[in-house]
Amino acid sequence: MNEWDANTFEDHLGNKVAYGLLTGRSYSGKRTVAAELVNTIKSKIVNMEQIAAELKKSMGSEEEPFEGEVSVDKVEAAIVKHIAHDRANSHKYTYLFDRWMHKSASEFLNFAHRNFGLPTFILNTTCDKKTAEERFKKKNETEEINEEAAAEIEESAKRAERQRIEIETALGTHKSKVRIISLNTNDSLETTFNNVKSLFSAKVIIVNHEKRLHVDTCCSNLAIKYNMLYLSVY
Repeated sequence: MNEWDANTFEDHLGNKVAYGLLTGRSYSGKRTVAAELVNTIKSKIVNMEQIAAELKKSMGSEEEPFEGEVSVDKVEAAIVKHIAHDRANSHKYTYLFDRWMHKSASEFLNFAHRNFGLPTFILNTTCDKKTAEERFKKKNETEEINEEAAAEIEESAKRAERQRIEIETALGTHKSKVRIISLNTNDSLETTFNNVKSLFSAKVIIVNHEKRLHVDTCCSNLAIKYNMLYLSVY
């Protein structure tokens, strides 16, 4: 008998919250890829800073605006409430987190794991130094990169690598149960979007067989094992 796994069981029941983490260095196209995922799969980008801003506005009034900082735990509660509201209304999304307010990625992952289970995937966008520098020039409409900007571009790559290692370490023994993807964005936007589609679009397996062969049980078992949908069409 296979080892009991609560996350897999909840997934088969349709109770598991699907969510993904997007990481990557500056100018690697992380937010562009997140926006494309909204078009590719039924997903929502969860912006914790925006949620904090909305909470801050609701905590004050036009006459007396709230001047303090919104705590992370209040933002966490708002996210949990929002997702519960979606699910109560039978709206199932894959929630995308491309940044968080927590002090570290592992702290964020602890919150997410505690409330929603393991992430569905972790997508790390990458690009080489030359590509990052060219994108910096284009964004800032400049032909040159000064020493300060060059140092920050280089440091962003190191931060992204530290974060990747931190997340995989935090997953521990659960790492093999999470889809970890590395997406290189050096090529054109069109190529990157095509790669996103190939990674996340639904995969179809067609089983052709003679009618005298009974394959329903075999296909059904495979669908359950690999979390697929089995359609029998004659």
